Formats: sequence, structure tokens, C-alpha cells
Amino acid sequence: MLKNQKGLSLAEVLAGAALLSLIMILGSSIFLFGQKQAINQSAQVQNQADVRLGLNIITKEIRKASSVTVINNVLTINDTDIYKLENGNLTKNGVPVISSLKDFKIQMAGTKVTISMSANNTPNNPQTTLSTTIFIRK
Repeated sequence: MLKNQKGLSLAEVLAGAALLSLIMILGSSIFLFGQKQAINQSAQVQNQADVRLGLNIITKEIRKASSVTVINNVLTINDTDIYKLENGNLTKNGVPVISSLKDFKIQMAGTKVTISMSANNTPNNPQTTLSTTIFIRK
């Protein structure tokens, strides 16, 4: 064997390439996992924001109203504005206000109005459900 050899043997080059490819695969896996988590969390936050916005809109309308009636999960405010769930959309007089809703429940007992909204499930995200209770002032 020659003692003064310069350079790398084929085995050393292959071992280095294998280690480099493992590091690159690990790095890309971490990146893709992080990207998937960010997308899922963004969808979950959007669902929560939609439900929260819907509850805020209805709560403000009920507090400003002079008359509120609830019949079969249909909310009527001041005998003019009708809120109900149609095809996954919360509508006001037939015009969509909030989309991607799974459930909209409203009950009235005396001056107590209880509202519950749920957003559609998205893959890998739990269902978002929020509810509130409003007491109508006379």
C-alpha cells in the first residue's frame, strides 16, 4: 500500500453521501410536519373565529332589539330580521352571514335566550362549539 495517498476512497464517499442524505431527509420531514401543523392550526383558528363572530353578531342584535322570538331554531328580531341555519350557513333574511357552521341551536325561556353554535369539523381538528346565554331587558 502506498503511504502518501491523497483523496477519499469510494467507501468514504458513499458513507458521507448516505449521512448527508439522512440529514436532508430528517430536515425535510421536520419542515413538512411543521407546515402540516401550521395549516391545521390555521383552519382550527378560522373555525373558532367564525363561531365567535356569529355569536357576537347575534348577541349584539338581541341586546339592541325591542322584540325577540324563537320558534323551531329560528330567531326573529323586531319582527323583521330572521336568523336561521340553512345549508351550513347562518343566514339573516336569507343572506349568508357566517359559513361553515355545523349546528345552530337557539332556545328561549321567558327572558333567557341560550345560543349554541358549532363549526364544521375539519380533518385533524376537533369540533368548535361555543354557547352564550342572554337575558333580555324589558
